[in-house]
Amino acid sequence: MRIALFGSGWIMDFHARGVLEHPGGELVAAANWREASLRSLAERHGIARVTTDWRELAADPEIDAVIIGTPNALHAPQAIACLEAGKHVLVEKPMARTLAEAEAMNTAAAASGRRLMVAHCWRFHDDVRALRARIAGGELGEITKTRGYGVHAGWGPSGWFTDPELAGGGALLDMGVHAIDTVRFLLGDPALETVCARIATRYGDYAVDDDGLLLIGWANGTSSLVESGWWHPHLAGLEADTEVYGTAGYARIWDFTEGPEGYEHCAQPMYSTQVAEFIDAVSEGRQPLPSGEDGAVVMDAVERAYRSAGIR
Repeated sequence: MRIALFGSGWIMDFHARGVLEHPGGELVAAANWREASLRSLAERHGIARVTTDWRELAADPEIDAVIIGTPNALHAPQAIACLEAGKHVLVEKPMARTLAEAEAMNTAAAASGRRLMVAHCWRFHDDVRALRARIAGGELGEITKTRGYGVHAGWGPSGWFTDPELAGGGALLDMGVHAIDTVRFLLGDPALETVCARIATRYGDYAVDDDGLLLIGWANGTSSLVESGWWHPHLAGLEADTEVYGTAGYARIWDFTEGPEGYEHCAQPMYSTQVAEFIDAVSEGRQPLPSGEDGAVVMDAVERAYRSAGIR
């Protein structure tokens, strides 16, 4: 599979390594409007072709698939253009800025017959998968409630992440989506029923949210509390950490906030497994997971949360 990268930020190194590690993947091109960072990415990973015009790659029939890691505002237009041009797409989270954009991406995928996958990376972490297996096996009984974390303590991003037009939202879209998708995955991907939320900007001088508390009701009867934020004074759980309460027991993905010696939280293996799912599924003619529909469920939760908080 001949793959092009859209974007040259931090996350694209993980995707590039994932493609290079897979025997069925070939990293053939990269596009980004910042030429310096683009050329640096290409040099690190031996990418022969670079361009500042992503449309050039979208239109190239020699490219089979793209991995999109650009600002959120570009996810929908880039994904739709690539799908319509006959390319498979792996798009970074959040899938889009709004549910309407996410649905347009899914419509384009269905019409094109190409595959759309959303990069909710924590589904591919061994510890997350281990807890999902325990839940599915009935070890914890009926899951009554969960508590998930998508918070940065003492830190927050800048640049396009805090631009409401480019990002579409703040910490909820940046961090909260990790916690939402992770708990849904743990529970076996139930349908979304209800969302209520309090969301605000409390820690920084920007026009997006940096503090959020969501109560989500799933169709299987479980209630999930999700925290999102930047710059918080305390970290109660690592990114995507989730506590699970069942009628037969309690479990947590990571029972620490400061990792044991040698522990690396955002490590390459889960990203490589994610890229492998994309390449393998397309090669086998099946839908890679999480799908665009899975991504749209997360966007639906986000949009309902913003509405509940009076932001949209």
